[in-house]
Amino acid sequence: MLKNTRFLCSIVFGIVLVVFCTSCISSTRVRIISDVPGADVYVDGENVGKTPTEIVLSNGVWEDPEIVLKKDGYQDQYTTVNKELKVFNLVSGLILWWPSLLYVYGPKQFQHYILISE
Repeated sequence: MLKNTRFLCSIVFGIVLVVFCTSCISSTRVRIISDVPGADVYVDGENVGKTPTEIVLSNGVWEDPEIVLKKDGYQDQYTTVNKELKVFNLVSGLILWWPSLLYVYGPKQFQHYILISE
């Protein structure tokens, strides 16, 4: 009876750990900064605020959101996010939970852009 209880507790703990880690694996809080404060920031066509601003972006390897910065007197800047290897996701995918390997290449936490005046 004691062995069954320990086994059941181990299974429940493992499931809780996987669910908990999934939220930190799948996204990154990103701070978007420009050399000119107050520029409008668009992510995939949606206005998400003015620089500096913070948004949450997916770490999915298939995600590549388009970033557009606009400000009067400056050229619109069309770009994508700078990405990096997410080491925690890689290690957890190799050791604990293979689906996290789909989230190993996500946005860097800080994105800095330079606007060019017209």
